[in-house]
Amino acid sequence: MNVLVIGAHPDDETIGVGGTIIKHLQNGDKVHIILFSVGHKPIQPKLKEQAYEALKVFGINKNNLNWLNCKSGQFELDSKLKVNSKLAKLVSKIKPKIVYTTPSNDISKDHLTIHECTLVATRPHTNNVKQVLSYEVPGPVKTTFTPNVYENISKEFPYKINAFKKYKSEIEKFPHYRSIEALEMLSKKRGIEAGFSKAEAFQLISWYRDD
Repeated sequence: MNVLVIGAHPDDETIGVGGTIIKHLQNGDKVHIILFSVGHKPIQPKLKEQAYEALKVFGINKNNLNWLNCKSGQFELDSKLKVNSKLAKLVSKIKPKIVYTTPSNDISKDHLTIHECTLVATRPHTNNVKQVLSYEVPGPVKTTFTPNVYENISKEFPYKINAFKKYKSEIEKFPHYRSIEALEMLSKKRGIEAGFSKAEAFQLISWYRDD
């Protein structure tokens, strides 16, 4: 089964879906990643290389990472029609059954734009997508993230952290929400909610069942 993770910038895929990615790979699924931006210009080469290093931790081929080359922090200025078309073409090419995308609850306009583009690119009758979920990105939010799907990542969490450590330019010191300690605390919080040691949380957007 093909699985697609859509993110705004490098490390979104690891922070939001890192443990779940490992579980998909262990189940024999093929994981593809689409990132809208490499980040701001001064650190673009560094972030791109760090993204490929994180992929090695997961065991994902670098060819499974696609870049849409949007301008970080300015996604809403790009032509929605062109971006939606690019994303839809990749979805059609990858043929994922499950798609993970950014949440709509935080203050990042980039995340909101991607969320909306995903809804367009995965609409029924245009692809093979059966499930669309939004993942959690810790940080300032407009409204509380209210998950209704939890993935047990108790065993996979070390892989997630090892991948995140490859993003040396993005890691902050505790108590910043992008610190290693904060990510562990969030995984424990979501785990407690679901009866697991550690978990990743998602919001189910759509589920098209045909059995």
